[in-house]
Amino acid sequence: MDPANIMKSRQGSPAVLDLWDAFDDLRREFEHSVGGLELGDVSGLLDWPSGPAIDLVEADDEILLLADLPGVRQSDLELSVQGNLLTIKGEKKREEPSKSRKVVRTETLVGAFSRTVNLPDSVNPEKIEAQLRDGILRIRIAKRDETKRRTVQIAVK
Repeated sequence: MDPANIMKSRQGSPAVLDLWDAFDDLRREFEHSVGGLELGDVSGLLDWPSGPAIDLVEADDEILLLADLPGVRQSDLELSVQGNLLTIKGEKKREEPSKSRKVVRTETLVGAFSRTVNLPDSVNPEKIEAQLRDGILRIRIAKRDETKRRTVQIAVK
């Protein structure tokens, strides 16, 4: 079916045409054209394009890295530091459908991911704490003592 016919078949339909609906139509047409071959789940095409989104926040005595990891379990997460490179690796696993539930649409990201962040020279890679809570990974990296901001009082004469 060509794109014009896909659009004609949707006219009068209460469903709103969106990118996912068009992609589903294209997948069905492809499956039909290759003699019933089913592609199944194709959400992997869009998985973790560059790793999780992060925020890097600098305070006087530490660097705080926040990474969005909704649905990732602590057991599926690996953190490592090599020099000033912090690497976050992990995998978000798909919740498998059961006999009483079937997946109608999948738009969330699943699969393996990796993100490497270059940390400032001021950090102490020996003093790192990480916590995963409510889908947010919080990594606190202490600064080296010699690089911490400090205030020195100067006497005025």
